[in-house]
Amino acid sequence: MNDNETYLFQLDDDLSEKDWSGPKRSICSRCERPELVCLCSHLPPTPIHLDHTSVVVFQHPNEVKRPLGTVQLLCKCLDSSSLNVIRARQFPRKYYSDLYSNPNTYLLFPDANAVLLDDIIKESNHYTIIALDGTWNEAMGIYHRHSELQELKTCYVKIDQKSEFLIRTQPTKETASTLETIAYALRSTEKDKPTLFDEIVRPLKRMVELQLYLGAVVHDAKLSLIENGQTRRQYSKKHERWLMKLQH
Repeated sequence: MNDNETYLFQLDDDLSEKDWSGPKRSICSRCERPELVCLCSHLPPTPIHLDHTSVVVFQHPNEVKRPLGTVQLLCKCLDSSSLNVIRARQFPRKYYSDLYSNPNTYLLFPDANAVLLDDIIKESNHYTIIALDGTWNEAMGIYHRHSELQELKTCYVKIDQKSEFLIRTQPTKETASTLETIAYALRSTEKDKPTLFDEIVRPLKRMVELQLYLGAVVHDAKLSLIENGQTRRQYSKKHERWLMKLQH
């Protein structure tokens, strides 16, 4: 865990270690969180191996500056043979040809052609799921900069409960964090692991619970704020329509 994270709770993302003059914290060697907010008791006893899914996360470099990023938690839940996080700005075909050429690779992305993951899981015994991690603007930027990604088959998952990541603003009530979205996908592909979803989401719930206790506040969905006239700036109808397209 980077030391540009806040002491007890979060500071600005761009705060560097040299700017922080508070006391040094003891960091848990397993969950890499400050010991005061250790999450080990809510992590799986050992990282989970997936039998039918390989998860690949294309992560925007800015995520390394976000101490409460959910993919960091996901890395503690899944073993390294099941999850590969690649942090970069470019993900060209020449470096990841096996991913792009695999007929069972699906991009977890809600475009107009996306298919409900539950409807395709009988086509194969093993799937590769690619997820984009960053803010929604960063994820959209990654997608639109790569024709390779736009050529992939896309899928989406049904989000049947409100995101547990209450301390971050989600685009809509029907969208969730990267960790949660991947957990929903694995609930479809790893049906022989009925407790998997809860095992993955449990440390996120605990992290949010601790952050709220330490002073964080609950964030409403961006689309709801726009519809209720509660945003600080005026958003165009085009932007509002874009947010609505994220809902399946």
